[in-house]
Amino acid sequence: MNRIENQARYYSNLPLRDRNIKAVVHLENSEDILFWNYQLQNAYPATYHFITYSKSNNGMDTRGCEQCLRYKSYLTKRFFICIDSDLRQLRGEEELTADNRIAQTYTYSWENHFCEAERLQNRFAELVPDTEFDFCKFLKILSAVVYKPLLYLVHYSQSSALNQQWNITKFNACLPLQPNREELADNGRAYIEKVETLFAGALKNLRQPANMTNEHLHEENAYLHIQGHQLYKLILYIGTLLCRRTGVAFKADILDKMLHTNGYPEIDNVQTDIKQITSAEE
Repeated sequence: MNRIENQARYYSNLPLRDRNIKAVVHLENSEDILFWNYQLQNAYPATYHFITYSKSNNGMDTRGCEQCLRYKSYLTKRFFICIDSDLRQLRGEEELTADNRIAQTYTYSWENHFCEAERLQNRFAELVPDTEFDFCKFLKILSAVVYKPLLYLVHYSQSSALNQQWNITKFNACLPLQPNREELADNGRAYIEKVETLFAGALKNLRQPANMTNEHLHEENAYLHIQGHQLYKLILYIGTLLCRRTGVAFKADILDKMLHTNGYPEIDNVQTDIKQITSAEE
């Protein structure tokens, strides 16, 4: 029996030894507890024991999605994993399902959920009513701009050779995180035009993928598949700039209060999966 299997057996048996624990949940790292505990408590209120790292087969303390997925053959209703989707869902990795005791974000990472456009704009407009900036309009246009580059990213992530040509680092380089106030006029029109120009230049010498469709990716939701901390940093910077001299702390009063458990497809999918996993009988 290998080290991963040994640990999986220990984690799965822990709720049998301590009846106060509903399940052991392996996350990618400790920062993920906030999001996943919030989702779990809504789906099935209970005590969950979170594991944020574990031993690799060579005995090293290891974090991250790949470490979580090493347990996928040994998961149960008492021991399951919650991971960021990254590009895996868009690539069609079919084994990442609630049936297999795997919950995922359905966005690039959990930070994207703080930036869901409609709810973000509603709270922003409530606390800063005198601004003309509209996050819904901004993110709708930005989403349409990043849609094609994301389709390329999914295709070019399929092999190391392709990935050298177009990858997440090159994608992020086309998305500046600190627009100035002038670029935010007219719901960020000048900023988005700059981003569009950067992406056009980056993609012009790349071969277009044969399949330019993806069942999980659309112009409307593409912004939720931008690397999560990049989108969060961008929205945080814009919001902080817009809230100057308003008495509103954008991060504390708006952005960090944007956790939800329903109301748009990606978060609805998260809840559906968790409810299936936590209610499963074995």
